[in-house]
Amino acid sequence: MAIAFAGTAPFGAAMLRALLDGPGDGRPGRADIALVISQPDRPSGRGKQLRSTPVAALAKEHGVRLVQPERMHEPELLELYAELGVTTFVVAAFGQMVREPILSEFLPLNVHGSLLPEYRGAAPIERSIMDARTETGVGIMRMEEGLDTGPVAIEARVPIALDDDAGSVFGKLEVAGGIILFDALEQVDAGTIEFSDQPAEGATYAHKITATDRMLDPARTARELHDQVRALSPHIGAWLEVDGDRLGLWRTVLSDDTRVAGMPGAIWHDQQRMLIGTADGALDVLELQPPGKRRMAAGDWLRGLRTPLTRATAPFPPLPRHE
Repeated sequence: MAIAFAGTAPFGAAMLRALLDGPGDGRPGRADIALVISQPDRPSGRGKQLRSTPVAALAKEHGVRLVQPERMHEPELLELYAELGVTTFVVAAFGQMVREPILSEFLPLNVHGSLLPEYRGAAPIERSIMDARTETGVGIMRMEEGLDTGPVAIEARVPIALDDDAGSVFGKLEVAGGIILFDALEQVDAGTIEFSDQPAEGATYAHKITATDRMLDPARTARELHDQVRALSPHIGAWLEVDGDRLGLWRTVLSDDTRVAGMPGAIWHDQQRMLIGTADGALDVLELQPPGKRRMAAGDWLRGLRTPLTRATAPFPPLPRHE
């Protein structure tokens, strides 16, 4: 069985690493990754220098043949797949639509970070945290023309704790996903893999994160704001306006302090702590990012303030909550 792996983002790199190095449960890595496909290098950073994707960088590190096309269905690539004897595609956090003839001429497997049919789409981890879910998962499905609608072979469940952020949940899913991907490919190799159609009921869609999703509104509940902050950390970031400046929030905890509880937008702080009032309680800000500066512990910033903070507000005009 010759495998073509298609991925771009860090989650995809974690799945490729599991195939190259082993899933971490004692089984050796696979040696039959015939080809890695990733997005082209893009300009990044202030200098706009070309930067390889995490998947492309890992393929180069391991000396695996790599292509980085704008579209993976070009005729010359189809010829390459045939030349290499590819029978199975594994897709994880790739960022391109997989279409015919790949869907019908190969076995196309996708590693998806949710318990399908919930949270189909681009941002399942972030949306599940925003929705205060206490559990998520990862599954191996056979791709079809619909978006994340294909039948599922294997799933693994992972918990979401109140102090988890997107980074820690991704870490849990990377471990679980590597194991079940390895399991699925062993079943493919043995001819024993079985797929089950997704339930017709309960399907939800995890929309791509937008600028609106990053904006915090103190008029919402403390739990809603906490979930929004941790869903966007450490990779995207949430923010609100404090005395007219945009202040990024990266890490918060729910507070039982009553000084600003139930006073949306009110701020209490000293040189160590910063509390923001919400509709029903307060948030204790642990890590933040002042305008034009790096992320830092809240206390480090507070000790350098020259004037007291007064009020946090939502962006104007008020933006609707994503449904």
